Amino acid sequence: MSRSKKDYYEILGVARTATAKEIKAAYRRLARKFHPDVNKDDKSAEERFKRVAEAFAVLSDKEKRNRYDHGGHEAFGQGFNPFAGADRSQFDFGGADLSDLLNSMFGGFAGGGARARRGTRRARRGDDLRLEVKVPFEEAVKGTTAEFVIPRLVSCGECSGSGTGAGGAAKACPDCGGAGRVEQNRGGMRMLMPCARCGGSGRAPGSACKRCGGAGRVRGQDRIKVRIPAGIDDGGVLRLAGKGDAGEPGAPAGDAYLSVQVEAHPVFRREGRNLICDVEIGLAMAALGGKLTVPTLDGESAINLPAGTPSGQKFRLKGKGVPGSGKTSAGDLFAVIQIRPPKKLDKRSRELLQEFRERNE
Repeated sequence: MSRSKKDYYEILGVARTATAKEIKAAYRRLARKFHPDVNKDDKSAEERFKRVAEAFAVLSDKEKRNRYDHGGHEAFGQGFNPFAGADRSQFDFGGADLSDLLNSMFGGFAGGGARARRGTRRARRGDDLRLEVKVPFEEAVKGTTAEFVIPRLVSCGECSGSGTGAGGAAKACPDCGGAGRVEQNRGGMRMLMPCARCGGSGRAPGSACKRCGGAGRVRGQDRIKVRIPAGIDDGGVLRLAGKGDAGEPGAPAGDAYLSVQVEAHPVFRREGRNLICDVEIGLAMAALGGKLTVPTLDGESAINLPAGTPSGQKFRLKGKGVPGSGKTSAGDLFAVIQIRPPKKLDKRSRELLQEFRERNE
């Protein structure tokens, strides 16, 4: 589902100062109103429900809400999953079985629902990861293959990711029938809660793998090689499919998103696909002109400096910027002249400059 750009507070109909209790109440009211089962003749109801669920997922989480309050939708990177890390039980309430609908929308986020009560709980996909990596300036401009270590949940080597201990197939928990959740009545509302007997795993105590506790995954890390495309911008994001956290047994892994932080260069800076560098010259070179050596990422290049060049004058070296790729042409390098007056003058030099001033100013 593509993320709506409409204000989340507006979607829920609450003020930006709304309390967590008010936000939850608004969500429950709107989710009941727009539930597709209640609006079978209204095809737009499901889309409205999706917007309400997404708004609630962000505003009910303190950290996500704080980021949203300070930066709006732009505070979240590409591929942002508003449901990552959320408590799935808070989306089920009041006799309305929302789990299967949430599953279909968000890749198995809600897991369970009516199917869970029948003992066929859907395994949850692994969470996406978002990491920042630093890349040297020249490698970001020219492109490179870099190696990074990604800390993540990996498939348990003891049980090969099945979550099952030695002795054969796992047995379903007798209390929840393998669903991992049980139905409870609280204040007149039906709610799905984690099963106390199996801790939400759906497996009978004693049948789970000892190393991972039945989760099928453990904390680990991967060392991977990543192709950094030439000309990637500072803050550019790379998606690594399947390199996020491992999923529950039988479910796929999430993705990893690498936010590239390009390190500063002592000589060059970027403006789009162009490179900029300052080149210092003395008074004599500025006045008389001559051949000037300019640094580039591929070595030095020479240009002819006209006599009387002022400070701040730019000289373009075509094709010496960010390399081209596909239909995108290479950028240019702009050398910006900075006139550097001498800090110390001997007597004769001072006399010559004094004479120069008298004759020319």
